Amino acid sequence: MRFRLELHPTDIRKILPVNYQYELSSWIYKTIHMGNPDFAMWLHEHGYMDGKKQFKYFTFSNLIIDKIKISGDRLEFLSDKCFLEISFFLEEAVEPFILGVFRNQEFRLGDKVSQVQFHVSGIEKLPEPIWTQTMSFKTQSPVVVSIQLENSRTATYLAPDHPDFEQLFLKNLHQKLYTLAIQKQAPGNLPEYLPEPRALKVSQIKSKLIKIKAGTPQQSSIKGYLFDFTLTAPVEFIRMGYYAGFGEKGSLGFGSVRKI
Repeated sequence: MRFRLELHPTDIRKILPVNYQYELSSWIYKTIHMGNPDFAMWLHEHGYMDGKKQFKYFTFSNLIIDKIKISGDRLEFLSDKCFLEISFFLEEAVEPFILGVFRNQEFRLGDKVSQVQFHVSGIEKLPEPIWTQTMSFKTQSPVVVSIQLENSRTATYLAPDHPDFEQLFLKNLHQKLYTLAIQKQAPGNLPEYLPEPRALKVSQIKSKLIKIKAGTPQQSSIKGYLFDFTLTAPVEFIRMGYYAGFGEKGSLGFGSVRKI
């Protein structure tokens, strides 16, 4: 399920840091925790496990703002409202909880230099797309695909035109779906085979470096890419990516897309 939140900034000075994804992620977790601490803990700490990998099966877009001005590392609102889309690959039974917990929320977003107070003036569930085995999307937040090189402690982030990108992009979808199948099946009754995603074509590539916990001793950087793409795969893979995020780190707001 996917929800669209309408946000109204209530401050006269409407300036944010361009790196706000980690703080936005923290607000989402905090809001869910206020409504259901056990669910929030499961979502944050566990999700679905596949060995050492952890898939949390939700993502969110960048703030969708009609008019902005970028000055250095600051983002200024030139609109009186914006939108945020949050997607969950979860049972439909949690829909009333999600609708209720985010409605009419107030929150501050930003860093020590600049913050904006927001009011959630509306929330709606978006309709399910019509799924086909070939679909085209535009990223609403950067897609992250990485590899860990031997003798290196840091990840190497791959661009969509890297020869290994497509394979790892599709492998991530397969891992998410297979891990979910394992969690839902009784031991000894696991699926022996899942079909493979088949093809990915990308265009309009733009890199994006996102700082996590910017300005703190824990600061780190993640490199992702904004692009348009066409994916040919079984519909369950496409649906998984649409709701849980394509690529890595969906719960930090990476890999959100809209259908085109």
